[in-house]
Amino acid sequence: MPKKTGHRRSGDPRKTGGDIVGPGGPHDRHGVILDDWGAVLLDHSTVTLVETRGGQTVLALLLEGRVNKSPDRARNLYLMNEDGAAALVTELIALAHRIGPEFGQRFTKRITYLIETDAFTGDKGDQS
Repeated sequence: MPKKTGHRRSGDPRKTGGDIVGPGGPHDRHGVILDDWGAVLLDHSTVTLVETRGGQTVLALLLEGRVNKSPDRARNLYLMNEDGAAALVTELIALAHRIGPEFGQRFTKRITYLIETDAFTGDKGDQS
């Protein structure tokens, strides 16, 4: 009989898994347990804008990579509004600074460079 964990598991190897569990919180050092079985080892991302049927513009983020402990690959599409995108970006920046001041500074410096050179979009100039 399968173990009932509340997580849906599938026989399809392209289905992803993994989990982060307590007892600690996201700010505790060594306070969580990572289940990396089925986690995706990110190696490619694609972003675009999508207009919903209701006319709202949302961000589409396609993340791809090899499924951990498997030769299979996964592709997962995430749709989000500006709140979701801002939350994702700010959580990554905060995490980079929790790693340590040097890592946080390198991370922030890289983001600043990409913004100043328009390297991440290929667009020149402000489009607001």
